[in-house]
Amino acid sequence: MKLHKSNLDEMQEQKLLKIEHTCCWIAFGGLLAAMYIQIAIGNGGISYIGGECIVLLIMSVYLVTDCIRNGIWDRRLKPNVKTNLTLSLTAGLLLGGIWSIISYRNYHKLIGSIAIFAIIFISVTFLVLAVLSALTAIYQQKKKQLDDLAEKEEHEQ
Repeated sequence: MKLHKSNLDEMQEQKLLKIEHTCCWIAFGGLLAAMYIQIAIGNGGISYIGGECIVLLIMSVYLVTDCIRNGIWDRRLKPNVKTNLTLSLTAGLLLGGIWSIISYRNYHKLIGSIAIFAIIFISVTFLVLAVLSALTAIYQQKKKQLDDLAEKEEHEQ
């Protein structure tokens, strides 16, 4: 297949990139929502959500890897402990809440669903915090490396 030169000017190219960006995050959120809904209605087995899990995992790994490789963290969020802790607590609350509701729906035991919430909340919070902290360290190292390279190239010119 022969690739043709782009017919878009710079403004159109920027608009297309914004459209693609929005579409990517809609797909990401849609996959998460579909998985949560399937789990909530009782169809949460791997045979039901396996496809969504694979696509979500591929999208996540690609986004994280390529962003860090290019020295990009996020448009609005800072790569710091406060942000990592906030995101970790949010993930823990969300998943703990969902699984405690499912537990209560299935077994009608309030104490059991509270225990499920506590276990999942603590586990997810610490796991997400550890992953985000590791990614923050890798990002900061890569960013420094890219900044040093840009500075070196600037001095050579």
